[in-house]
Amino acid sequence: MRQAVILAGGKGTRLAERLNGLPKPLVDICGVPLLERQIALVRHHGFTRVLILVSHAAERIVDYCASRDNWGLDLQCIDDGEPRGTAGAMLAVMDRLDDEFLVIYGDTMLNVDLDRFHRAHRDHTGAAGTLFLHPNDHPHDSDLVEVDEDGWITAFHPYPHDPGRYYPNLVNAALYWLRREALEPFRGRPGLLDFGKHLFPEMIARGTRLAAYNSPEYIKDAGTPKRLDKVCADLASGRIERSSLEYPQKAVFLDRDGTLNRELGHLRRAEDFELLPGAALAVRRLNHSDFRTVVVTNQPVLARGDCSPAELARIHAKMETQLGAEGAFLDRVLHCPHHPDRGFPGEVPELKRECDCRKPRTGMVDRACAELNIRRDASWLVGDTLVDVATAHNAGLRSVLVETGYAGLDYRAAGWPDYVVPDLAAAVELILAGHDRLVAEADRALPVVRPGDRILIGGLSRSGKSNFSSALAETLRARGLTAHILRLDRWLRDEADRSPGVLGRYDLDPVREFLRQLDGARARIPLPGYHKLRRQRLPAASELACEAGDVVIVEGTVALEFGPELPGCHRILVTLPEAERRERVLREYALRGMAAGEAERIYEARQADEAPLILAGATGAIRIGT
Repeated sequence: MRQAVILAGGKGTRLAERLNGLPKPLVDICGVPLLERQIALVRHHGFTRVLILVSHAAERIVDYCASRDNWGLDLQCIDDGEPRGTAGAMLAVMDRLDDEFLVIYGDTMLNVDLDRFHRAHRDHTGAAGTLFLHPNDHPHDSDLVEVDEDGWITAFHPYPHDPGRYYPNLVNAALYWLRREALEPFRGRPGLLDFGKHLFPEMIARGTRLAAYNSPEYIKDAGTPKRLDKVCADLASGRIERSSLEYPQKAVFLDRDGTLNRELGHLRRAEDFELLPGAALAVRRLNHSDFRTVVVTNQPVLARGDCSPAELARIHAKMETQLGAEGAFLDRVLHCPHHPDRGFPGEVPELKRECDCRKPRTGMVDRACAELNIRRDASWLVGDTLVDVATAHNAGLRSVLVETGYAGLDYRAAGWPDYVVPDLAAAVELILAGHDRLVAEADRALPVVRPGDRILIGGLSRSGKSNFSSALAETLRARGLTAHILRLDRWLRDEADRSPGVLGRYDLDPVREFLRQLDGARARIPLPGYHKLRRQRLPAASELACEAGDVVIVEGTVALEFGPELPGCHRILVTLPEAERRERVLREYALRGMAAGEAERIYEARQADEAPLILAGATGAIRIGT
């Protein structure tokens, strides 16, 4: 048996215009009183005993419960006769409390997986209680909670905050699992006593252990007309139902340095942290969607001894403070403190080791997926390095490379991004809207594709071929086909080995041979890479194995040169308005450190030797504008 205690004694003064004389717990939420929605939640999770602590208009609550036959529960309404505060009301009914019980505030609308919450409480051995915490979009005027690495609450920070400090964005959401024995020292305490303001801080000061449960699930105060309207809108949209961790969630995993904030090499001090322009608004857009936001960041500065755990906590508190100032928040901030290489002055020996959490390994992603019940096939990872791209692929996520920070020019891992965009704002636009449009366009472009078909996707450089081919591959896989992408930029020649013209920049013979062998048979091809800064081929780090019935997409500037002689061949030309394409080309060369004049010269030269050949070879191809 489980017991829930609902604190339902508030007058609801701020809601008077909506209550029409009713007590606050009976306020209407889309046709059902708030109290009844709370009762339905606890019943769903197997609670059989409910204690409702009432005060204002107590008889109305008692009568309503009786009219519902107490929902078949062992339910009691207790009127203590005078305001005592949230904790004071609980202390007044100590003899009616089970050894362990759940506390719900009567003015909160919530949809929480209470079973998962309870397991977390039980897993914290020795916890007097476990508090449900979450980030919010206004931490600057909220009462905040500080938590250590092991999930124990260390401090409460009531509003107003010290302007000289940065605080983590964790708010007490007014939902608790408590053990009755932890309240015994306070039995008989006179006067008003609240949990958040008085009891919990005193418990921490006494050395009592309180655990933290950080969850993004829906729990909001409905105690003002504005908040009530927001709750009703969220309920009508399905947002509240979808928020429970009973149901699989979607997430956007975010790299930190170079994606959210400026890349400084090794960020060591909070004073040097600076969000990238537009990053906070991009995160805020995700917060308003159904996607959870999770930062996954390698922080070898800890293992190297360049940054202490306390200073890293300050860096992340500053990040959350700056995001919160623009109405944004992160559902998780996870970091790997390890580094495998030794020999740094001041290094921390216990952190100098191989681990499962350092990207491109997937430990941080795996942890978030377990804690937040995340669906990998519906989730994304956004980062600025090939390490991030490899992490996404290793973890079963879609990858988005942003052209900030390292812009994929780190070459510390072998990987090819699914999608490439200028920055985090563009990544969020792709995830929330652009991806669906691109997939729909790809689906319309080739309504019929059969096993074993070949698809050639060509076009001028930086016209959007790569993103379109990724969307097309997703479309084909959704139809039950096995689809692979051969990106011809893997076969760019070393600069010293090139001959004049666009075709002279590629070594296409291995691709031709692979496609020839694939006719009616299984074939394999090594996948080399290309270092854009050195302009050199990279040795193959992997290979692609295809069966005869697999669909192969050949994507690249000169892809249409393979011609229609391939069996089941579909030819697509991807185009972009020239002014936009020119801007993309010049931006790419700028990322490689090229001066503006040199970039412009190369653009004009490519227009002369590349554009005529590519466009002439596109006769009869399907044209797609991106």
